[in-house]
Amino acid sequence: MKTKIRVIFTLWITIAQTIGLAQSRGQLSGQVVTADQKPVDAAAVSVVLATDSSLVKAELTEANGTFRFANLKTGSYFITISALGFEPYWSQRIELTDSETVRTLEPFQLRTSAIKLKEVVVTGKKEFVEYKLDRTVVNVDALLSNAGTNILEVLQKAPGVMVDQDGNISLKGQSGVLVLIDNRPTYLSANDLAAYLKSLPSGTIDQIELMTNPPARYDAAGKAGVINIKTKKTTIEGFNGSLTANLGRAFYWRHNETVNLNYRKNRFNFFLNGGFNSQDTWRKLAIERRYYGENQQLNTIFSQNSYFYPHNRTPTFKAGMDFYVNSKTTVGFVFTGSYAFNKEKRSVSSALLDPENRPDSLIDAANSQRSRFWQNGINLNFTHQYDSTGRSISVDLDHVSYWISTQQQFQNRFLDASAIEKNRENIRADLPSSVAIYTIRSDYNHPLRNKANLAAGVKSSYVATDNEASYFTQTALGETPDFEKTNRFRYTENINAAYLNFNGEFARFSFQTGLRLENTRASGHQLGNAIKPDSSFTRNYTNLFPTVYLSYRLDSNQNNLIFSYGRRIGRPYYQDLNPFVFLLDKFTYFAGNPFLRPEFGHKFELKFTHKNRLNVTLMYNYVTNMNTETIEQQGAIFISRTGNVGNLQFGGISVNTTLKAGNWWTCNLYAEIIKNRFEGFPGTGGLATGSVYGYINPSNQFLFKNGWSAEVSWFYISRSQSAQFDKSALFALNTGVQKKVLANKGSVRLTLRDAFRSLQPQGKILNIPNATASYHNRFDSRSLTVSFTYNFSKGATGKQKRNTSGAGSEQDRVKN
Repeated sequence: MKTKIRVIFTLWITIAQTIGLAQSRGQLSGQVVTADQKPVDAAAVSVVLATDSSLVKAELTEANGTFRFANLKTGSYFITISALGFEPYWSQRIELTDSETVRTLEPFQLRTSAIKLKEVVVTGKKEFVEYKLDRTVVNVDALLSNAGTNILEVLQKAPGVMVDQDGNISLKGQSGVLVLIDNRPTYLSANDLAAYLKSLPSGTIDQIELMTNPPARYDAAGKAGVINIKTKKTTIEGFNGSLTANLGRAFYWRHNETVNLNYRKNRFNFFLNGGFNSQDTWRKLAIERRYYGENQQLNTIFSQNSYFYPHNRTPTFKAGMDFYVNSKTTVGFVFTGSYAFNKEKRSVSSALLDPENRPDSLIDAANSQRSRFWQNGINLNFTHQYDSTGRSISVDLDHVSYWISTQQQFQNRFLDASAIEKNRENIRADLPSSVAIYTIRSDYNHPLRNKANLAAGVKSSYVATDNEASYFTQTALGETPDFEKTNRFRYTENINAAYLNFNGEFARFSFQTGLRLENTRASGHQLGNAIKPDSSFTRNYTNLFPTVYLSYRLDSNQNNLIFSYGRRIGRPYYQDLNPFVFLLDKFTYFAGNPFLRPEFGHKFELKFTHKNRLNVTLMYNYVTNMNTETIEQQGAIFISRTGNVGNLQFGGISVNTTLKAGNWWTCNLYAEIIKNRFEGFPGTGGLATGSVYGYINPSNQFLFKNGWSAEVSWFYISRSQSAQFDKSALFALNTGVQKKVLANKGSVRLTLRDAFRSLQPQGKILNIPNATASYHNRFDSRSLTVSFTYNFSKGATGKQKRNTSGAGSEQDRVKN
């Protein structure tokens, strides 16, 4: 496999280096200097059209103050220049004609600003949501109530994003989201991903990118689309950073702290993000199951109340360095790590009742779990910009490792109807697992004539997972292995991919189209034990994934229509392919399915956008071989197992708009109405369910005098059905207030989340042969948090790093 990757990579670099189209185009060059003729380094220089002032190209000046723009069409332009400590500059009209396509301009002389740097107060404010052709960008710091929270809670307030009680993330009403952090995968299951995102403080996050139809550059995994979480990384020259401390109270105290540090000097840039999260909480889960005979008469009622008390302690860090070889070439590395120590106590009371609700037998369980989670990753990256036109190449090498060690203890007491103990059962479980990921990726970008651009890339990834489950029955004589539950599962997967992406403009049209090819080779091996034989499977499939975007400007770019289409794939979580059983309690198991097939989806969207304040989207998705949770019954035991339930049709309309009243009130409103329809055959009965439901999420911000501001946000989702699950409506209200302090370098925030403690999911489970089931969750969801943030800098000169991008985008499909 390593030889194959090396050959592909060498071939790709050779092709990328030799690609080039001869283009006879216009060129503008010049120099930016001070009043005493000294060069101005890192000044922002832009070329704009004289007709409508629209941006054509932009770059930063070199150390000697020079700049050069190539591949310009003939026409009329202006040059605009901005630099820290100087007044903005706007040039006279500049003409490029057929007889004079190359011009060297006279030096541009900047005047020193009369305002000193230390006296400048930044009053600008980012919009909460920004719209682009292929994605929606959410600025995390734009919402006050994000302070003192974690990334999972931040995601819940992003437009169109929903997170259920088990940490499953959906985008615009559809599950199967590929979650990336800095364009790199997490390789975790839904539960483990939720735990990881909870451990990361919101203070480490800059932006969240939402892509329902991601371009070909991204992996085709994730039928609902891609969520890319971008962490903070400041690049101002000198030493600067921020410190944040949060103290909150729900039923228990909780706290987290973050630090973001950056030091840049000459060609070197060092950065460090660190955080510590401590959170204790509780959860109650009430379950009722009713079992019927063949004549549909009620035979038995199962009633269970479970209390969970998790305690989580998690430090995280991210460190790296960029070295600017010259103005066009950057190399760097990023090292990430986290360590989580989690423990949880569970108290479970179960009762078997007759049809008259009289107790037949009782079970009291005192279960506990301790787990340790280690993660570290290293990324080596290289970026080279050939010229000022934007022609560039990037290479990323990634290695990520996860180790998870979990110990469980189950203590069950069996009682008769009079609560007299009849028997005891003690079970111990060791559940170690590991994941190793290796990826190599290269992306090439090549601007063409007439505002067109060609991008291409290749990628190869190799993933190896090892999951073990050892169960032991404990008696006074010692421990005995339980080979019915004991198992070990190994899985390897190699995905090789290549893509082409082309975009351009003509008249009022803008377009982008791409094609991605992915080949997947996978194998799973379940090791045998004393009573179970070995078993294995292999998979090998190749697919094409097209993407299309077409935008039409209805007027001078204030109103636009955008059509997009994409084909996606949803590969099973690695652990879902593992056939052995995990215990939640005596009556609830989780099991894998080695026969799972990938699901495929076709996504169509038509958007109308007005300025950057209104987005109306019509959407339709069609998914085949849909993977989702199914519930099977074996006696009194319910088994949760992922299966291919059939097909899903999904359509609706969403609206995202920004409303303003002067400078004091801003409201970002997201709402959607969805109709879905499932058809398939889980278990032994046919599944044909569907629903129409709505979702609304307004976020209101208020700006007052003397550095005061406030926020009120809430969401409501109506009753809905998803395959076998009938979910009741949900509502939650969040609010916050902030005061700027310490000459605007610091801020104090007070936030209240889920003010009415209404975030209590409940519902029913459908389509279970001869049984019905319902559930009701109660969470420690209401919390009051006080946060303090302080920003500092020393020796900052305002020099900004040139825009570079890393690579690495895999599906997060590990389940441990």
